[in-house]
Amino acid sequence: MPNPLVEHARHSIHAVHALIHTVFTDRGGDGAAAIERLLPAFAEHFSMVTTAGAVVGREQVEQLFRGAVGARPGLEILVSDLHMLWHEGQSVAIRYKETHRLGQQESSRLSVAIIQVREGSAQWLYLHETATG
Repeated sequence: MPNPLVEHARHSIHAVHALIHTVFTDRGGDGAAAIERLLPAFAEHFSMVTTAGAVVGREQVEQLFRGAVGARPGLEILVSDLHMLWHEGQSVAIRYKETHRLGQQESSRLSVAIIQVREGSAQWLYLHETATG
């Protein structure tokens, strides 16, 4: 039987990446507006480890998005291989593969997101990305 909290967290992963895609491509001129819909998905104390090994917080992530509006037109983002790793209370850890394609270049990363689901709202607490090629 599917767990509604886990399913909500999985949905959040897809929704967040759709917004990130809109930011980077500025699809329909909606990149800046997508940031305003994207930021509430990240908790105030959100942190992440980037593929380069840097630890950044929500403020740095916001700055990255604001500086990246329309920076990668033609970008494709594919999210696949979602696996629930851990679930306790309102929090879920999910591993997934994220693939970026731009022209002839493709890169992938494995990510683990810890997402808290409360009252029908998902907030990302932590993200760890590892480049795979």
